[in-house]
Amino acid sequence: MLKTCCRYGFVLLSACASISAATAAEPGEDIQKLLLRDWQPRSMMVTDVTEIERPMFPVIDVHNHLGGGKPTLTPDRVAGYLKEMNAAGVQTVVNLDGGWGDRLRETLAALDEAHPGRFLTFALINFEGIDESDWTEREVKRLKESFAAGAKGLKFHKSLGLTVRYKDGRLMPVDDPKLDPVWATCAEYDRPVMIHTSDPAAFFTPLDRHNERWHELNEHPNWLFYGDRFPSREELLAQRERAVARHPDTTFIGAHCGNNPENLQEVARMLDSYPNFHVDIDARISELGRQPYTARKFFIKYQDRILFGTDTPPRREAFRIYYRFLETDDEYFDCSASHHLQGFWMIYGVFLPREVLEKVYYKNAERLLLAAADPQEAPVAAATTDDEKLLHVPRTDDFKITGDGSAAAWQDVPWTALNKRESKGHDYDARIKMLYSDSGVYVLFTGTDAKVTATMTEDFADLWNEDVFEFFFWTDERQPLYFEYEISPLGYELPILVPNRDGEFLGWRPWHYEGDRKIQKATTVTGGKKASGESIESWTAEMYVPYKLLTPLGNVPPKPGTRWRANFYRVDYDDGTSTSWDWARVGPSFHEYQKFGTLVFD
Repeated sequence: MLKTCCRYGFVLLSACASISAATAAEPGEDIQKLLLRDWQPRSMMVTDVTEIERPMFPVIDVHNHLGGGKPTLTPDRVAGYLKEMNAAGVQTVVNLDGGWGDRLRETLAALDEAHPGRFLTFALINFEGIDESDWTEREVKRLKESFAAGAKGLKFHKSLGLTVRYKDGRLMPVDDPKLDPVWATCAEYDRPVMIHTSDPAAFFTPLDRHNERWHELNEHPNWLFYGDRFPSREELLAQRERAVARHPDTTFIGAHCGNNPENLQEVARMLDSYPNFHVDIDARISELGRQPYTARKFFIKYQDRILFGTDTPPRREAFRIYYRFLETDDEYFDCSASHHLQGFWMIYGVFLPREVLEKVYYKNAERLLLAAADPQEAPVAAATTDDEKLLHVPRTDDFKITGDGSAAAWQDVPWTALNKRESKGHDYDARIKMLYSDSGVYVLFTGTDAKVTATMTEDFADLWNEDVFEFFFWTDERQPLYFEYEISPLGYELPILVPNRDGEFLGWRPWHYEGDRKIQKATTVTGGKKASGESIESWTAEMYVPYKLLTPLGNVPPKPGTRWRANFYRVDYDDGTSTSWDWARVGPSFHEYQKFGTLVFD
């Protein structure tokens, strides 16, 4: 996080005294004839600018539109999305454009199946033929097929209530009884409904000099829903409320802060009245950020019911505006890059507490999206890809390090395999386990081997040039700073702190590395002696790393739900042949920390 000061943003519209053309206009211009659409004021405010490249926690964006079908979701386009997501610390994006039938299957194949855990796709229903007597039965059948195919939820666009009509011209209301079996099917399959009802308040008022979204509506006149052809905004929201009330077992997510962020008291009433109702914040920080005191109280009070979303195809600059709004106390800044210009005002950050950010960024979304009924489906957080690995770390009481993993605490922890990085080399195996306690983390490594290829007999040597096991902990993704630890079969160690700026890294040794800051470690070998050059069958290393040593990194100590990025490596040099293993796949350098996997502390 980097804080600077600059002049940033626009000034608010206000009644101003006339300024003479002689002093204010460009040569040949009459400033008194300036058109409102041409006014582009430059703020004179000098305020803090906090740059947040990555959020405090991994992010699940629950509201996005990536398109659907094979022609749209080409490998290059999806790779571009992933590149932006990785750069901005976004774990998962929900694509609401899945549709149904072949389009849905193609979308699932291009996103959810090709990149497990990185994308989740929602289905749609088909409103064609709503006058037909079997329409509801047909759509329920289609929806069940969509869920069976892998759709993680159902999306309703604002067209429901605004433009979907029967043949006689009547609008289909949001609470139409024909939809009751659809809502019930979502409850049966435990799939949430993302529902966009109504639109900003200004879109339902005359486009006149009093309309606060004048610029935006002039650019998009089809967004204006004022007049006899449309129901009132109040009626639309009432229709949605009746549907939510009638189906308490169905989980509803009100898109765009329930599409009522101008009136957070009313959104709060909905949340208080209906436990099955939630909201996301996508494309509405322009509204939330101009009422920072009220918004902050709202986030804190309803921290278990608010989800992160952007409504903007993955773009790192857009995500970072949201992070700035949620994490900082910056004042009076332009948020148009987060979506587009919405209203002629600036916003303020709400600097949410850490525990609230964690829920808004991903925990609430995990809870709702992982409620899918199929027990065989992999959880979002547990999904792994070649780009991302995930390891759950169980909690334990402290125990004594012996070097052989014989402590009872290890017995119920499954081994996690490291993967050989080269096709050639030695066919040894490498496995690790992890635990954490109130005071530190425990790491256990074991691997088959034929020979102790290690000669160094002091700590802080260049151990990576001989047989070695290594682990890296990147505890706080906001800083390019991580902890590296190496240990040889002979038990010598290299603990360092590594700042990494765009691939330029340098290890710093711990100062006063003693007492309760010192790592406890031990190694053992089987099938031979623990000595340089000896033939053996395997070797094991066991380490305890106290939090007091890791404190400078941030996000330490972990608590249940905390996430660290991490990686584990082994290198063996038997017979002059170098063979290496990793957990999360990296390229030539073990220091490609953006590719590390994720530890989740249970």
